[in-house]
Amino acid sequence: MTTTHGTTTGTRRMAAGGRGLAWTVLAAAVLEVVAPLVTINGPGSSPGSGSGPDLLITPVGWAFSIWGVIYTLAIVQAVSVLVTRTDTVSRRLQIDLVVLYVGGAVWIALAGLDSSAATAAALLVMVVAGVDAVLTVTRDAIAPHWLAVLTRASVGLYAGWVTAAFFLNVSTALVDADVVEADVVGWQLVIVAVAVVTLLAVLAATRGNVAYAVAGTWAMVGIAVTGRSDGTDEVVIGAVVAAVLILGTLAAVRVTARRRGAPATA
Repeated sequence: MTTTHGTTTGTRRMAAGGRGLAWTVLAAAVLEVVAPLVTINGPGSSPGSGSGPDLLITPVGWAFSIWGVIYTLAIVQAVSVLVTRTDTVSRRLQIDLVVLYVGGAVWIALAGLDSSAATAAALLVMVVAGVDAVLTVTRDAIAPHWLAVLTRASVGLYAGWVTAAFFLNVSTALVDADVVEADVVGWQLVIVAVAVVTLLAVLAATRGNVAYAVAGTWAMVGIAVTGRSDGTDEVVIGAVVAAVLILGTLAAVRVTARRRGAPATA
């Protein structure tokens, strides 16, 4: 069926300029994957794995394996946009992704300087781009449908994890600046609470992006496992409550969206 613009949604093709931007997104996605291999000081870390002292709220090591899934989805999504040649992925979203992916590569470079303040600044840029991206993908009518699902999953997972990672990095920066102590649990629970409130607010604004909720929940599970290993019951309880709140909010938002007739996001 033809639209008023004389094209069908399934056959719309990106212009030359759009294709160039799509290639830039792919290049940025690949850059952040190879960045740890080419840093001056040797293999680097993934954004959010932190530098400096381990905290009581640092997720268990294996939780950071989520970066492998995030990187894979980012590349697959970028390739898919190029293959389909669709123009339904907005310029704003693509620019957000370039900033997000290049920010990840910059974070890795800064991690070699052992400056938690610098890495926190890089993560702040990534959070801004990631949150704007996940809100933008909520509004965009991307076609075909499978690409819309893939894009929402890729962007949501990245944005959710980097949101949690930012608060972890800020916590590390506070310890490095001798503002707080790494073995004091009270202020770290406050940080977790602030992180959860942020995650819940964005989750609600996305009409329940499942991948965003999964990333936030995964972070809380990682923190709970650390708390159990350290014997800090307050951390375990706080992280478990946070995970329940995220999943509960996801369910509530999606049910509300369905009752109102609004499409819930993938």
